[in-house]
Amino acid sequence: MLHEIAKSLSSAGNLPAVLNLIAKSAADGLGLKACTIRLLDRKGEKLELAAAYGLSDAYLKKGPVEFKRSLYDEGILRGEPVIVEDIERDERLQYPREAVREGLKSMASVPLIARGKYLGSLRVFSSVPHKFSRSELTFLTALANLGAIAIENARMSDSLRKRMENMSALLEISGRISSSLKLEEVFERIVKSAASGLGTQGSTLWLLDDEGDKLNLAAAYGFGDRGLARKSIPASEEIPEVLGGRVVAIYDATADPKAKNIEEVEVWGMRAILAAPLLIRKRVAGSLKVYAKEPREFDENDQEFISILANLGGIAIQNSKLYKMAMANWQELTRDIWSKVDAWGAPL
Repeated sequence: MLHEIAKSLSSAGNLPAVLNLIAKSAADGLGLKACTIRLLDRKGEKLELAAAYGLSDAYLKKGPVEFKRSLYDEGILRGEPVIVEDIERDERLQYPREAVREGLKSMASVPLIARGKYLGSLRVFSSVPHKFSRSELTFLTALANLGAIAIENARMSDSLRKRMENMSALLEISGRISSSLKLEEVFERIVKSAASGLGTQGSTLWLLDDEGDKLNLAAAYGFGDRGLARKSIPASEEIPEVLGGRVVAIYDATADPKAKNIEEVEVWGMRAILAAPLLIRKRVAGSLKVYAKEPREFDENDQEFISILANLGGIAIQNSKLYKMAMANWQELTRDIWSKVDAWGAPL
């Protein structure tokens, strides 16, 4: 059974199918009623359902497992198997009544660990009182290890795919910058690529005025025909760290004081924000932001991608300024030459 599951990991692009296979194998392999696999949320506070076998929809919909309300799971966090021989009498459980209604009598949990990092837990249930042996816990631990490998493989595969897609977008925008001197076109492409590349619902690009007192909207994507009401905002309303030259990720803007007075949050209901400074010769000249309608954690790849996009915006501005400067110099030189030419003869 372990061998068959291990072979299925080579096609771990379908992670839910692999986890469901592991859950079924855990229950069937030990002749038990059911099994669940739960994964740790980003805050490390809850275990959310990822796969299940042998349980009713009503039981599965009871809610996530919260560590502060489930003393049973504290041992799992330490990387230890935990056993409950009598579910009805154990006070450590978060949902004992729901378990009794489901006909569950005993349970055991083992941690999912990859590279020394706790990812979640594999939990099995019996419909009759059951004492779990050491060999059974060893079998469950082996299954949990395979589950952890599948999760890591899927996450690495997803990360590599995203990097490839983002690199393609960056190369395309770089080509546009080298072939176009129309800043509006470049900015529009940058905000669209930022939102689509990061899978968010909106994006904006703001430029500081010469005095550094205001930010003017240069481009926006994802806000419909109505767009943003404010096309200019005081620099004091920008996220301070961004104007200080740092990339900032906000998981939930509605609960973060750094996101106060942001129209995209207050009017459009955006929740998560990822913002990067737009730099010109190490000087902050504006900001590039993306917005998601649900709380979200932006990883290192996301932050790298938006930072490079913002830098491309800075390069586009520099190219435009250099072109205008070259044109101005050429026109001045032309006027100077013609002013010294005698229309009826050789230069004076």
